[in-house]
Amino acid sequence: MSDGLWVVDTYNRNITYPKEAFIYLMIGIGLTIAAYLIIQCERNRGTLVKDKNGPGIGKDNRIFINKMWEQREKIGSGMIVFLFIMLVVVSIFDFAKALGLIQPLILTGMTGYSFLHIMRDEDEEMKETNLQPRNPKIRCFLRLIDYREHLFSIPLLLFIIIVMTFLLSKHFGLMLSLETSGNPRYVMSLPTSAWITAALVFACAFMYIIQHCNFFGIHRAEQGEYKVIQIHFAEIIVCGATFLIWLVVLVLALFTS
Repeated sequence: MSDGLWVVDTYNRNITYPKEAFIYLMIGIGLTIAAYLIIQCERNRGTLVKDKNGPGIGKDNRIFINKMWEQREKIGSGMIVFLFIMLVVVSIFDFAKALGLIQPLILTGMTGYSFLHIMRDEDEEMKETNLQPRNPKIRCFLRLIDYREHLFSIPLLLFIIIVMTFLLSKHFGLMLSLETSGNPRYVMSLPTSAWITAALVFACAFMYIIQHCNFFGIHRAEQGEYKVIQIHFAEIIVCGATFLIWLVVLVLALFTS
């Protein structure tokens, strides 16, 4: 993920991506597939502990997560004030550095919020709510993008496509018009949308992991459909806009280069 974000951030600089960038991307994809296969093998063998009271032995750190979720507004307000002061101080000495910190901070904030939201205890009423559509074709499609069952989310695939586009455009001499300065014609630039998409990748990964495994002392827990639907709504907004921006940028590069 970090290698992909570095590729996105350094595209407009006068550098050539090293061959290692392609290698690291392939390694990341390979590790993702390997992790999925390992968890699937464990599921088939039935070695993952599942019971009605919640799996795992010992203290469940979800208690701490629940307390943080209850205080999320107070904690979030404090973090925003602290980060704003930090950015102001940094901008006094290096304004460009302060601007460069904004996207990583947005990614960290979105990832942290999604972590708390997914790892917390879900209301039993919401967990048991049946949100399945009546149309069998739509139900089949939703099963394909149910991130409780696999790691290969739409945000992950879109992020990989964007990174590959950046790498291959340099390789074949195409120039992408990212419009990262001035007044862009889009709501956001492609690099910015890639950072936001990366946050959704983490959210989908958290959903899959906690559905099947204990994670940092947080016991495995069945995730309800409501959380999955919330991720899908975020995908419609973020991935929809990102895909359209990527498509326009790619078409313009192909017809103007």
